[in-house]
Amino acid sequence: MRRLIALLFLLGVSQIHAEPLRVTTWNLNFSPQAPASEPDEKRLANIASVLNSLKADVILLQEVPDRRTCERLAALLKPSRYQTATCSAFTDLSGHDLPQVAVLTRKPVAAAWTEPWKPEGLIASPGGLAFAAIRHGAGLIVIYSVTQINILKRELSAAQLLQHARSIEARLTSLAAAIIIAGSLNTNPEESQFVSENTLRLLEQAGFKSAFDGAPLENRVTRRGTGQYAAATVDYVFAKRANFLVNPNILASQLSGHLPVTCDLVVKLTASVPKTPSVNPLMIAALLLVSVGWWFASRKKFFSPAPVADSNPRGLLSSPADGKNQLAALEFPEEKGTTVSNLEQDTATSPAQSQIQSLKKRALAAEQRAERATELVRKGLIPHLARLMKDTLFYGVASQRAHLLKMQQAGAAQVTELEQRLVKIQSQLQGRLTAYERRIAELEKEVSNKDQANRELLAARIQMVKQTLEAVKSQAPVES
Repeated sequence: MRRLIALLFLLGVSQIHAEPLRVTTWNLNFSPQAPASEPDEKRLANIASVLNSLKADVILLQEVPDRRTCERLAALLKPSRYQTATCSAFTDLSGHDLPQVAVLTRKPVAAAWTEPWKPEGLIASPGGLAFAAIRHGAGLIVIYSVTQINILKRELSAAQLLQHARSIEARLTSLAAAIIIAGSLNTNPEESQFVSENTLRLLEQAGFKSAFDGAPLENRVTRRGTGQYAAATVDYVFAKRANFLVNPNILASQLSGHLPVTCDLVVKLTASVPKTPSVNPLMIAALLLVSVGWWFASRKKFFSPAPVADSNPRGLLSSPADGKNQLAALEFPEEKGTTVSNLEQDTATSPAQSQIQSLKKRALAAEQRAERATELVRKGLIPHLARLMKDTLFYGVASQRAHLLKMQQAGAAQVTELEQRLVKIQSQLQGRLTAYERRIAELEKEVSNKDQANRELLAARIQMVKQTLEAVKSQAPVES
């Protein structure tokens, strides 16, 4: 039994390590419509110089124009080797480019993609999120780079972001060591217009801790004050299952309206521990069966229950030590010259032989009891094992069915969204065609009017020419 307990203890133990991770988030305020130019290249080089001085493991960018700009920036970050894990390509309903979000890292990337915010009824939030899962030590770190503007859209985007983080955490074969959310949330609860906003509260209620938790305003200004806006905290870093070592480093820079925020975190990397649904019931049953068999075998080996009819007043159990003394008693007559054949012939008067017979009976009874107990255990466990196998199969089929239903619902939602987009595009095309037809009719009418005017003008000119000819004829002398 102690072996089983030790085995279960070893299965439940998880190794915990702590490794530092440096994260930088920066809103670069690039205009998505502005073409590339020489000043942009100079500004990009200055941005790379600032980022090189910060020496971050992960860089989260907001309001960048495109992936090409991120690739150019990653190439300038030397001697460190950064890669663009992901960069969005979001557009509005008219097809115009939006400010993008991106993730740059020098850690190995396990997965990365971008997702736009899903519309909630008539509310369509612009932009979306950039997601990357990076390998850090022996675990995975989930990174989100986000940005949002409108209050209501921020709350909806925060809810979708948390839903996405929970779904990603559930899909991983082992729990993510930490989840980090950073970017321009453009909210400040200290300002009156943001007091009732729930964006930051939603993140805190989900277990995320802010890097600015408890810091005074003068130590967490991430957007410089202008004539229109006061200095405020609009860029944040949130972390789950990670601890911030020190207060964030906010570097003063004139390259953007926002300031770069750098945080050092200690991430607790936990080895994967099987969750309750993933434990194999057959393995547990097998362990129990092995433990019961081992227990009965040990009973049979070291202890022999005494028969009820036995008149031995020393107790119902005889230990190995007692058996050793009895063997010593058997050897004693032999030392005095009594042979084994004599002992066999005089069974009625030899106490040692009666003890041997008693031990044989006890051993036989113990074996019978062990066989009956093993049979009972086997008969009792087989139905339970069959039921466990049936339940496991049923739960597996049920979970697969639920997963298929979710996939079907997601597919139906995507088809509905596509149909809505097609209807909207069709209505836009129909409106444009109607406008084009109206314009063509107007142009045809104008051409017809011009043709009529030209014909009238030509008739007037012909009439004038005729009148001129008649006048000339009337003034000419008549020949005699």
